[in-house]
Amino acid sequence: MITDTLRPPPLFDPSAAAYKDWLHLNVFDHPSGCVGIFNTSLHGSPNDVRSRAIGTALVHEPGVGWIGNVEVAGIEEVSVGTTSIGLERVAVATDPTPGIVLASARLPADGLEAGITATVSARPVDVPMPFPFGPGWISWYIVPRLSVEGGLVLRARRLDLSGATAYHDHNYGRWHWGDEVGWEWGACAAADAAVTLVVVGPGHPSVRARNGSRSTVQAQGHAIGTMLLADVAGERRSFSSGLVHTDYLGRLTQPLRRLPGALAALHQDRIAPPLPDRILVRASDGVDCVEIEFRPRAAAQIIAADPARRGYGFIHEMVGRFEAVCRIAGRTARVDGLAVFEYVD
Repeated sequence: MITDTLRPPPLFDPSAAAYKDWLHLNVFDHPSGCVGIFNTSLHGSPNDVRSRAIGTALVHEPGVGWIGNVEVAGIEEVSVGTTSIGLERVAVATDPTPGIVLASARLPADGLEAGITATVSARPVDVPMPFPFGPGWISWYIVPRLSVEGGLVLRARRLDLSGATAYHDHNYGRWHWGDEVGWEWGACAAADAAVTLVVVGPGHPSVRARNGSRSTVQAQGHAIGTMLLADVAGERRSFSSGLVHTDYLGRLTQPLRRLPGALAALHQDRIAPPLPDRILVRASDGVDCVEIEFRPRAAAQIIAADPARRGYGFIHEMVGRFEAVCRIAGRTARVDGLAVFEYVD
């Protein structure tokens, strides 16, 4: 993580109004089945008082539901460092030299407090090349697996996270919410093996259809569809878009947790997006292959408003369990565990 930092626009950058920077940590507590989503992000030019930061701290507990909330603040109210974004109640930071990610949340009114230290335990993946993204661009940096120390307080109940694993990424680029942009992303963490599967792609077709977003991203004249990264007990394989096939089956019927409430009230047409209740991902290069089945148990919708012009992004977080078969380097592993899939349009 030594080279990864926030990527603010340089002075006089004509695209500064479209600036986005995003620090993300998912926590998978295998003993309890809880899945945590911790996220801080910057939206708009750092020099424009209209720009905003969003902090998300949500935990889904089986049998209980979503705990936590979203915090929105003006850019002048936020503490931004070289590798950190801190709002009053939600913060995420990285410390590149020892290779750790820190996340904290203080949301007592919403029943959630968190203090998490995640240590890198798998090689990072750096994609610094700017991929065209609608009229703008996006790049990313991924740490597939981290070990976890710390804990959560869930409605006054303490949950130790020593049995958890985590996933971290940092996304950055230039786009406006409301542009023809959208993506799908998923992280699957196995409970009893050093296996992480990461899915990155252009987005669930039925969700994209709501605003006409394209089904592929264009980069250097080529279409980029869904890609898959498999990190299996130290062996790593990447499957490019032409080798990955995804099926979206059924429709999730559970009610969404929609945040923040004021923006959700303005978008009643988005109260029931067509999210799937089963996702199948298959990847094969003729030698190695991966098959994933993900079944979500709940979903949340986070609405982001663009600060520079009228436009909105709808971020759908789906949590649940997965099963997978991985045939890598001549060995077969059957694994299961917890997962998050995210769809944005």
